[in-house]
Amino acid sequence: MKKAQTYFVSGLLILAPFFLTVLFIGYLVRLADAFVVNPVFQLLPGNLDQPLRIAITKVLIAITVILFVTVLGFAAQKFLFRRVLESGETVITGIPVFNKIYRSFKDISQAIFGDKAGIFKRVVFLEYPRKGLYSMGFVTQERQWVLCQKTGAELVSVFVPSPPNPATGFFVFVPKEDLIEVPVSVEDGIRLTISGGAVIPEGKI
Repeated sequence: MKKAQTYFVSGLLILAPFFLTVLFIGYLVRLADAFVVNPVFQLLPGNLDQPLRIAITKVLIAITVILFVTVLGFAAQKFLFRRVLESGETVITGIPVFNKIYRSFKDISQAIFGDKAGIFKRVVFLEYPRKGLYSMGFVTQERQWVLCQKTGAELVSVFVPSPPNPATGFFVFVPKEDLIEVPVSVEDGIRLTISGGAVIPEGKI
């Protein structure tokens, strides 16, 4: 049952972003059509042919949706709106099962868009799970651990994801000299994980 629950959550992590995005964009399109496009459509000259009126309507819908999402992102950066979001986040994290999905989404989005706040710093390759096999990983921390003093090596914490879910995987400490640096962005690394190696950045690996 525990494995089944893990697989279920992994499946939701793959499907939910696409479903929620399509659902939300569809809702915004309907709102734009009802409150913006229809009134403007009535103001257009009556001598315009129907295909041109439809084309103008579609452009207005796209512009309205893009502007709304942009303004929402701007408002999210402001203190008052951010406090509202934090309050909502507290409620969400109190819901069993769903809170795990939400935290995974948040970690992934921080890794992609979070700048210094992102949990993934850069992409590396390492010999894992044994010598001769190479796995991709995300560097999460670089500092002087107590473990460094015990081993006498400069250790880096690396998260090795398990495809197709970049939110699950293995956490390992790796000597810095054993890491293979590659010119791959974090976004490309996550795409590589989700695709199971099918989407490989050309000329970088």
